[in-house]
Amino acid sequence: MKKIIITISVLSVAVMLVLALGGCTQNIAAKIAEKAIENAAAKEGESVDVNLDEGQVNMTDAEGNEVSIGGSTKPKGWPDVVPVNDNITIQFSASNKTDNKMTYSISGTYNGASEDLYNYYKSALTGFAVDNDSVTDAGADGKTYILMFSNDVYTVSVFITDDKNGVNIIMGVTEK
Repeated sequence: MKKIIITISVLSVAVMLVLALGGCTQNIAAKIAEKAIENAAAKEGESVDVNLDEGQVNMTDAEGNEVSIGGSTKPKGWPDVVPVNDNITIQFSASNKTDNKMTYSISGTYNGASEDLYNYYKSALTGFAVDNDSVTDAGADGKTYILMFSNDVYTVSVFITDDKNGVNIIMGVTEK
């Protein structure tokens, strides 16, 4: 999967060109870029399905691992017991299976105050044990909130940062 991500980085210029084009030309260019990425992955011994939809790069490999760059949705299989706040704009999502255990992740921006998002997750995950709860205040450089939760099935990590550019979040959910 690492090779696939590197391949996507190299071919990101092709994706940007696809997104810059309009109408029918965009559809043709998208199909060409999809094939180029899939062929590059195949040369590395990986089997992937790439879809370029509405400004997104979506990849799924033969094991069902998914990576979505520029996507706006949770990865397939994201546990229902871990909510994603409605005011989060997802910019990256991924899922990965290692040792028959799934890991899901998202990152994005939040439209609101970082402390509100922090309090949301503290109250939304009450069925989980709190393993870590810390806040670091860097003054004018912003705050960082770190929450780690667990139950019998999942470990959840929530990292929230704010600075002059806004509020960012990274979330991970890992099966035990």
